[in-house]
Amino acid sequence: MKAIVIGAGIGGLSAAVALKQSGIDCDVYEAVKEIKPVGAAISVWPNGVKCMAHLGMGDIMETFGGPLRRMAYRDFRSGENMTQFSLAPLIERTGSRPCPVSRAELQREMLDYWGRDSVQFGQTRHPL
Repeated sequence: MKAIVIGAGIGGLSAAVALKQSGIDCDVYEAVKEIKPVGAAISVWPNGVKCMAHLGMGDIMETFGGPLRRMAYRDFRSGENMTQFSLAPLIERTGSRPCPVSRAELQREMLDYWGRDSVQFGQTRHPL
């Protein structure tokens, strides 16, 4: 069996790694010719961190993910703190921590894990 993954973003690369680990040959196609750093930080919640570890990419989260122990919501106009809370109960319940990580670093490291040379860049359609 062979699979085609369209897109070398975080979701596409995760799917490609999972398919490969399941014994399915996989080609990854990406429309852009070059992946450039885009976006700010994203929060990968505990289930996502566990998925990354299961896929063999847990080191990426450990290396590039920062600590996230508390959350706060602030009013964007006044800066007033509307609420804040500890994430300790979530971490205790799930056995894993959430990780804020740079989207660009995460995608770069996932590309390296998959193999940059294995992605067909600049492809807007696949000849079926």
